[in-house]
Amino acid sequence: MITDQWLGSTLSSASTRKKSAFVSRLMAWGKDNQRDFAWRHAKDPYEVFVAECLVQRTKASQVEPIYREFLKNWPDFISLSKATHHQVTSVIRPLGLEYRAKRIRTIAKLIVHLFGATIPDDLNELKRLYGKGLGDYTAHAILCFAYGQNVPVVDTNVERILKRVFSVRARKDGHRDRRLWAFAAQLVPRGKAKYYNWSMLDFGALVCPAKNPLCSSCPILEICDYGQDRIKRTDKISRN
Repeated sequence: MITDQWLGSTLSSASTRKKSAFVSRLMAWGKDNQRDFAWRHAKDPYEVFVAECLVQRTKASQVEPIYREFLKNWPDFISLSKATHHQVTSVIRPLGLEYRAKRIRTIAKLIVHLFGATIPDDLNELKRLYGKGLGDYTAHAILCFAYGQNVPVVDTNVERILKRVFSVRARKDGHRDRRLWAFAAQLVPRGKAKYYNWSMLDFGALVCPAKNPLCSSCPILEICDYGQDRIKRTDKISRN
């Protein structure tokens, strides 16, 4: 766990200029490279919820046909809450992780029971679903992508980018670290959170993956601590 003292030093060492440069370069990259998925055109918070549940720990490209079939079968929380475990499992089975069938049905029933079949646009209300299948990432994704709120979304991709670019030292499961979320929140451009967060997710998948990041063609290389250190190490090896 990182400390408050560490957080303060990180925020001060990550200059406003660097944070601004990072956001502008990321957004420029997203303009030409952002991926297009059906759920990114969704207006209904329910559709965003379904997509975020299905895409977790799964390649987004594999989710699209399952997502469309899922919405065809259960177009809202009420219909989903009445679906059987077998019915939901039979649809999402191609994605693996079949435990999601129980999770998504449980959340649907709670939303019908607690909120009248309308998913809340308030984080404190969404936290009533924590521990029952909903967590920080999905809650913030709903607030951002469904309701347009200026909040970050931090998954393992985003965590990796922040650690590499800004030398952030968080615990191993940093996407659950509240201080990392606080740092991520400072980068979100007001009024453009949806576009920014999509760019972050896509950048982590396409340019800055866990293995073999494309540093040589990265538009953020110049301001990335990890990338610059990698160049120095490569130069040192070549000289020897």
